[in-house]
Amino acid sequence: MPSTILLLGKAEKNFQYVQKSLHEQSYRFHFIAADKIAQEAEQLPDAELIIIDTLPYDEAEFGQFYALQENPRYAHVPTLALVDENPPRLRYRLVNMGIHDYLTVPFHRLDLEVRCRNLLRLNGRSAADPETLPARTPAIHALQSLQQLYREMNQSIFQLDRNSFIKSVLAQIHQFSKAQITFLFDVREEQFLHLQHFLPAQLLSDEWRLDISDIPLLTKAVRLREPTILNNISADNPFVTQLNAYLNVKIRSFIIYPVVIQNHTRAVLCVLKSDQEKFSELHYLLVENFAHFLVHAHFLSHLRKETENQYDNQVWQFYFEYLDQVVNQLSFGILVISKELRVKYLNENAASLLSVSSKEALYKPLTEIMSEAAVTAVMKSAGESPLTFERPELELVDRNQKKRLVGFSVQEFTDQMSGEEGYIISLKDITFTKEIQEEMRRVDRLASLGVMASGIAHEIRNPLAGIKAMAQTFEEELQPDDPKNEYVKRIVRLVNRLDDLLRTLFSYAKPPKPNRQYCNLDEVLRDVFSLMRQKLREHNIKLIKLIHPELPRAFVDPGQIQQVLVNLFLNSVEAINKNGEIVISIQPVGEKEAASKPFLSPYLMLGKAKFFIEIQIRDNGCGISEENLKHIFNPFFTTKTFGTGLGLSIVYQIIKENEGLINYESEVDQGTTCYLYLPAEQPGAMILE
Repeated sequence: MPSTILLLGKAEKNFQYVQKSLHEQSYRFHFIAADKIAQEAEQLPDAELIIIDTLPYDEAEFGQFYALQENPRYAHVPTLALVDENPPRLRYRLVNMGIHDYLTVPFHRLDLEVRCRNLLRLNGRSAADPETLPARTPAIHALQSLQQLYREMNQSIFQLDRNSFIKSVLAQIHQFSKAQITFLFDVREEQFLHLQHFLPAQLLSDEWRLDISDIPLLTKAVRLREPTILNNISADNPFVTQLNAYLNVKIRSFIIYPVVIQNHTRAVLCVLKSDQEKFSELHYLLVENFAHFLVHAHFLSHLRKETENQYDNQVWQFYFEYLDQVVNQLSFGILVISKELRVKYLNENAASLLSVSSKEALYKPLTEIMSEAAVTAVMKSAGESPLTFERPELELVDRNQKKRLVGFSVQEFTDQMSGEEGYIISLKDITFTKEIQEEMRRVDRLASLGVMASGIAHEIRNPLAGIKAMAQTFEEELQPDDPKNEYVKRIVRLVNRLDDLLRTLFSYAKPPKPNRQYCNLDEVLRDVFSLMRQKLREHNIKLIKLIHPELPRAFVDPGQIQQVLVNLFLNSVEAINKNGEIVISIQPVGEKEAASKPFLSPYLMLGKAKFFIEIQIRDNGCGISEENLKHIFNPFFTTKTFGTGLGLSIVYQIIKENEGLINYESEVDQGTTCYLYLPAEQPGAMILE
């Protein structure tokens, strides 16, 4: 009964040469596409041998061949893989999948026939004699030895003892080729071969180095990477002449086989016979197959060393990258410098604070990334105790030319590996912290002033009421044409003015509690614009409105916010002489945008609202100096020739009571921008009122 061979690949036409080579044998062929193995598992025929064409597939596609091993009908069927000569790792992948043998393409027809016969014998079938195969043959022994070597090699490249494995392979070659002498030379130099292993073990007692320049067969193996098999060798053969002289034997036949790895001959295998028996084609095929293991052993040894080196590098790289990630995610900057004040390391936070690139700053003098005054201040604190009450501070300018207040500390550092000394400088941006502290101090100061103002106003108001009453009594007693009436009226006017001031003081000291509710700012703005229209017309001031079309509702007291906006508009009008402009811009600010706003960042840290409406009122008036800008919310502070200086203090109190935020930016002769942030409803949130 003919043996069935299952052809597995991408297209049946790729197997034409295989079928033609095996045409004279008694085989039946059945083709199936590899990508249909799983779908047609039940329709697949029984087979004694499987031939896989792997050439059309990438290594990543080899996984589809696992379906064969998962199918119990084919788990024990011998498999022959047709593979490309390069790269060799694909062949190792196939071996790991359970492939019994492979044949590199292009191949000789006889080579294919021998492999098919041997694999069929392994399965208990033979095309020549399918029913009466002897139980044991040398070829089966050889195949079993090959399988054992495969198992040893596939255990683990880290457990494989290279020398022991090579000796085992040479012993198998020595046995199955019926050789008298077996040599394995190492190609360390292009002109010389160094003896690495040999059988029998008692043959030589010292090292042997062969010069191949005068031996064409060895030159052919090393440089052309081609094997040679010769029987009935003449006595004048250069190689045999050297062997006979050195070994004191008469060599009659030999096989020279190069061990080629990545197109380079790494070793040369020499199998020698001194008896009358010749090397057969089967002997050569056995040598060729066993020699593959020498290739694998050399390759795996190199791969193991490379893997170990890569593993060590990866471990170090992992630790470095892991620690680098940790250091770069710290909330403060770390700067490492040498004794000569050169930068050795800085994390991303430090690079951001110093407005430099971490790569560009490496190995540069510290004075190139910090001012000399800052470097002097930093190094001055190097010898101070880290337990000092106040942390030293310095002022830096970031990429946007904004000043940042940075706290720092300096610690001496010694590199334990190199012994090099230096300093570790930690940097912490305390700008927001200082702003919060200033905000707290301002609140405390205003609260104290409010209590004091309330007491003073209360004490003054009663005498003023008495003065006004007496003045009005005088006014009633005097005749209408009495010139003293003018003095009395003046007293009453001044008392009324003081009374207005006291009422303002009471508004500042005890502002009314806001009636906060969700409201649309459009209605509030409409009333404000109506109130300011005449004032703007009188001063010939242009009003530009930039209002977002979909504003969320603000959670504030609408009446108080109207009072605030009128006050802010009046301040802008008074700052403009004439023919100026005021721009009001209103837009929503989400949680992410709020975190990026320099004014809102410290406010968010206090746990306030996370969604806001931003109102910007910008004018091109006279502006405010940097020195005066610090005091604009202080009561009674004013640069005007009129007024009480309580307007912005009351505005600040109202905004604070409504849980909002107000801030100013200004430059002399360049204008002023007021930033007003009011808490707003979260987009998409359902509000129950």
